[in-house]
Amino acid sequence: MDWLYIGIIAYFLNAISFVISKIMLTDLIPDPWVYTFLVNALGILVVVLLPFSFFIPSLPVVLAALASGVTYVFALLIMYKLLFKEEASQVVPLTGGMTPIFVFLMAFFALGEFLNTNQIIGFVLIVVGGFIVSHEESLKERVAHMGRKLFWGSVLSALLFAASQVLMKFVFNNDTFMNGFLWRGFGAVLGALLLLIPALPRKAILGSFKTSNMKTGFIFIVGQIAAVLSFILVNYAFSLGPVSLVNALSGIQYAFLFGFIVFLSKKFPKLLKEPLKPGIVKQKVLSIVLITIGVFALFV
Repeated sequence: MDWLYIGIIAYFLNAISFVISKIMLTDLIPDPWVYTFLVNALGILVVVLLPFSFFIPSLPVVLAALASGVTYVFALLIMYKLLFKEEASQVVPLTGGMTPIFVFLMAFFALGEFLNTNQIIGFVLIVVGGFIVSHEESLKERVAHMGRKLFWGSVLSALLFAASQVLMKFVFNNDTFMNGFLWRGFGAVLGALLLLIPALPRKAILGSFKTSNMKTGFIFIVGQIAAVLSFILVNYAFSLGPVSLVNALSGIQYAFLFGFIVFLSKKFPKLLKEPLKPGIVKQKVLSIVLITIGVFALFV
């Protein structure tokens, strides 16, 4: 059950990363293309692993690892576009709430992954809790609020995140963790380079290197340290446990995310403006209770 503890720590760090991403996209780097490129270009740092573990696995494993990296880049691009236009507490749970369902289905059909009764109970409670935390409105109201384009953008982002994670589970099933992670990093760099193909994003990305400052760089680095540590831990958890359950644990990050947002909205209202009406707070607390029960079900 080491994957469970590792996953909880990873999603705590991921919640920090999402909050910082919202701040960056709101004030410091208000361009999702630029931010996505900067985040994924850091994937080149995986070259530090070359002396420790590098070999060329079978062609299907290489292609799966590269595809996982590229797919993740475009899932992030869509996610950051949504964060740029909507509240973090709306976007992250909505996209994250759908991802476990896609992962569960893909892992079942592509990897033959099965869950026992307690695991299914835990999975359902965490996913339901994740949906509740993201739905202050009905589905119809949510689509009207976000607009159909943004809503379906969330669905597409969730689908791409799920595909990336299931591909990585396939890689870890057929390769060592370190070598698989290394090849996935190459895929992320490839995905970042693909962002340079359209002329307008390329101009914005290259121009960002001239306009960066110390404040932006420091906050970006803090966010990326949290994101990188989270990503490594999540992938390590994927290599140890069922990808469906590890991904479902992402529901717990909404509890962390909600706590961070409540604190920052009150202390730094200029950085984050989130609706915190009593009814919304009660609904989110209920969802956190369900998520917590679901996590405990995984221990039984």
